[in-house]
This record gives sequence, structure tokens and C-alpha cells, in this order.
Amino acid sequence: MAESTFRFGLALSGGGIRGAAHLGILKTLIENGIYPDIISGTSAGSIVSALYAADVNFNELAKKFKDINPVHLLDPTIPGVYTLLLLYYYWTKRPMLNWTFPKGLLKGEKIESLLEDVLERKHFNNLKVPLSVVSVDINSGQTVIFCPKNNVPRKKMNNTVFITDQSLAVAVRASISLPGIFIPKVVKGHTLVDGGIKNNIPVDILHAQKAKKVIGVDLGVSENRAKVDSIVDILMATIDIMGDELSYYIRKENPGYYIYPDIQGIGYKDFDRIPEIIKYGEIAAKKELPNIIEYLSS
Repeated sequence: MAESTFRFGLALSGGGIRGAAHLGILKTLIENGIYPDIISGTSAGSIVSALYAADVNFNELAKKFKDINPVHLLDPTIPGVYTLLLLYYYWTKRPMLNWTFPKGLLKGEKIESLLEDVLERKHFNNLKVPLSVVSVDINSGQTVIFCPKNNVPRKKMNNTVFITDQSLAVAVRASISLPGIFIPKVVKGHTLVDGGIKNNIPVDILHAQKAKKVIGVDLGVSENRAKVDSIVDILMATIDIMGDELSYYIRKENPGYYIYPDIQGIGYKDFDRIPEIIKYGEIAAKKELPNIIEYLSS
């Protein structure tokens, strides 16, 4: 059970492709000698928080990903030709109400495999920086948090389950499982989806784990939201809107210093703008740096 106290905890929110801003924020903090000694993340934030906790070199990672086409990481649950045959069969043979659809558009296996490689197959209990990754059991409604065994809070958290014996890649794969897009990740009997549907900015877990100071990075967008033009955009926008509303109440109930990078008009498929989004994060962190230093010193 958690007994140690931590000087400074950092919580990274979900936000789809906007999550690249977290890389810019962490880069700026590190360059200025500010190192979170405990970290948490939801969805896109879970990816960056895991990279930090696993001590992955961001510059080397950027070089590695430069030549990766995101399309090659997609693994549809039903290949195109089979989709047409399936639709023909269902259309001609069965009433539409009896159709059976897959649990998601993508399997997520390729992404999980890449994560295992990038995160060097590390597990939670051998990290220098304690990490918590948030997901949700779509069947029970429970919040499921992956973290090191020694960082499970002594005080019970309502409707929350802790898992301590999985790899970082498994936890991140669960946390990014956008409902309808990725097939849920099943772990120890829990059917897990994107943590943003319940806790898009996991500052509460850092407080429960005895962080003295907590900084939250909230990538919510209330204005100039990108226009949707596909079913995938609609599903992602739905999670975004839900996460933004929930984050308001989370911030209200959990003291800390919050950063709101000004990232507007970014589409859900704008992978080519990742370098630009990272720069947005750097700009936001540099702007907030004096306040961050003052907050951590108080």
C-alpha cells in the first residue's frame, strides 16, 4: 500500500491527437529541471505518461516515428472484401435488427505490439517513476487503474479497481480504447475502454497517492472544435465532449495547478500536424513556467 509522499505529481488528460502537446510540455519542464516524481494519464495522456515513466528518450522516439505511417498501425476487425460479403448476406438473409456487429472497428493489436516495443516491455513494478493509467470497465462501470503495487492507495477509492501485474503497453492499450473504434481490451475479467469516459484528467489518483503538489494538463477544447466528417470523428468528438464536461467537476474537487494549452481546430486525423502540436505544448509550458515554479516552491 502507498506510504511514500511525492513532491510533485503530473496528470495528463486525454485529447486524441492533441495529446502530442503533452510531449512539448514535458520536454519544456525537463529542460528547466522540473521532473515529476509521480505521473498519471488517461487515453492520449496515458501514452505520454508511460513514455516518461519508462524513461524513453523523446528525441530518439521522434526519429523512430518519423517514418511510420499511422495507417499501417490500423488493423480493421473485418477486412474490406469480407465486409461487403457480410453486408450482402445480412441484407438479403436476415432482418437488420438481428445483425451482429464487431465490438470495434479496429483490433488494436498492432498498436499494442508497437507499444510493447517502444516501452521495452516494462511492467509497473520496475519503474523509477510511479505511473497510474486510467481505464473503465464498460460492463461494470468501474474505474480501473493500472499502477505499481506499492502505490495502491490505502484509502479505498469509490467504484475503483487497481491492477498491478500488467505491462505498460497493456494498460495504455486499455486506456486508449475509444468505444466503437477499438475493440475493448480484456484484462483479468474486465472489459476495458477509454478512461476519458469517467476521468479524463486523473489528478485525484495523484492526491490519493500522496502527491504534495499536483499539476494537471487539460487538453479539452470548448471553442473552435474541429468539424466532424465521419463516424470515427463523431465517436471521438463524443468522448471529447464528455471528457470536457467531467473535467470541470474533477478540477473543482481536486486542488492543483492546471494548464490549458490553446489547441483549437485540430482534426481527429491530423497526424501530419503532430510536430506543430508538440510546439503548442512547448509554448504553453514556457508561458506557464514562472507560475509553475512559484506553485511548486510555495
